[in-house]
Amino acid sequence: MFQISKTDLAGRIGIMYTNHGKINTPAFVPVIHPVKQTIPSKKIKEIGFDVVITNAYITKNNYGDEAVKKGIHKIIDFDKSIMTDSGGYQVLEYGDLEVLPPDMANFETGILTDFAIPLDKPTGYGLPIKKAESYVKHTLKVCKQTLDDSKDNGQIWIGPIQGGEHFDLVSKSTKGLIDMGFKMLALGSPVEFMESYEYRLLAQMIVSAKKQMPESVPLHLFGAGHPLTIPFAIALGCDSFDSASYMLYAKQLRYITEDGTRYLSDIEIFPCNCEICSKYTPEKLRQLEETTKINELAIHNLYAIKLEVDKVKQAIHEGRLWEYVIKKARAHPKLFEMIDVMTENYEFLGLGTPKFKERAIFLYDKYDQFRPEIQSFHNIVRKFKSKKKRLLITKESSTKPGYLSPEYLALKKKVKDFDSFQVCQYSPHLGLIPIEISDMFPASHHVASRIKYIPEEFTEFEKTWEEFFNKNKFLEIHYNKKDEFLKYFVKILPKEIKKKSFG
Repeated sequence: MFQISKTDLAGRIGIMYTNHGKINTPAFVPVIHPVKQTIPSKKIKEIGFDVVITNAYITKNNYGDEAVKKGIHKIIDFDKSIMTDSGGYQVLEYGDLEVLPPDMANFETGILTDFAIPLDKPTGYGLPIKKAESYVKHTLKVCKQTLDDSKDNGQIWIGPIQGGEHFDLVSKSTKGLIDMGFKMLALGSPVEFMESYEYRLLAQMIVSAKKQMPESVPLHLFGAGHPLTIPFAIALGCDSFDSASYMLYAKQLRYITEDGTRYLSDIEIFPCNCEICSKYTPEKLRQLEETTKINELAIHNLYAIKLEVDKVKQAIHEGRLWEYVIKKARAHPKLFEMIDVMTENYEFLGLGTPKFKERAIFLYDKYDQFRPEIQSFHNIVRKFKSKKKRLLITKESSTKPGYLSPEYLALKKKVKDFDSFQVCQYSPHLGLIPIEISDMFPASHHVASRIKYIPEEFTEFEKTWEEFFNKNKFLEIHYNKKDEFLKYFVKILPKEIKKKSFG
């Protein structure tokens, strides 16, 4: 059902297979209203979307048995993959519905949707833990009943994860669904998180779920349609995500850009070359009749969301997803808080990050010390053992690897008894770089900003520094005493190690 071809951080490029073809992931899944849709589904397919989501509950209420006779693909006129939401969002908004979960499951089976979701009870945001726990138990019970009773007609049943901001419940919910045998899961209730700008909580919720999931099970995220949340959702491990944002924003006359949304009234020049932005100037679009204007704006928004997904895919291919996400994080202060979740979970993100990459990585500030590739190198150095008793440390050379650099060769000629020294270069991000392994990735494949770094901010350097000296029994350390960054760490060395200056 799911094949993965490329990974970076927890992001994956892959293919999902359904009864109606294949879906390239990560995938944005546009919401199609089964009754009031004004953007034709054929147009959505033309833009390049392999899968859409529609509401089975609304379909049942409006079409009844006719929907089962026709099938959902004819109802919404879409011949590719379709996902149906059973009405969980309506439960969240209006309370319990006048339909039982088994009846809803039978209906979803009957309309031959490709992805079906049991009628769950979403926890939302702000629910007391006891009540949230009862909702999780109810959802797990319904999911088991649905899976046990469903006919195997090639449909993929998606298990809805609940728990909200109660991360232990999210983990419990995820594990329960995996144990039941669901081949795909979906994270419920994130819309309220995003509406409250609780992006950090959203990131923690995704990580809590992903840590319980095997690699072979894809994760869907409900209600994620803002261009700024998409890169983070993918980087943390979401393989698909749905939203009606393209139309909801259009109805507010909001135009999606790569770093947020703009009101149409505030735009002088379109920063886009899609079919809408090529056809109209902002002024001409503003002058259109209201319904036409909304629909045209919605089409642009679909192009903008697809472009964002494609940019993230390219970042995964290039091994630059970390850099792309960090850049996006600066678009909003609340979004920037998600970086803390990434730095706290570097081990988890490292599971999907290639150990070696074809391109050099870019290092900018203190946050980059937590990149999985950098952490991997720190772990190697922390185990490094030298038989020598004297240590010589210099700044990393401008050319790499270090042992072929002009700086190293000049030092070799200058220092007496050079072969008696363990030579290390250093980088604020990578920590110590023993010259013998200076050709390893990423020691030999990185470009760092040449700015003044504050040593107190580089906690990973300090950990590596302490472990390196604990592992090795150096009697002397030779370094440039004018080097302010290095001086900070030399001060914490034991007094019995002699500190000598060179340079």
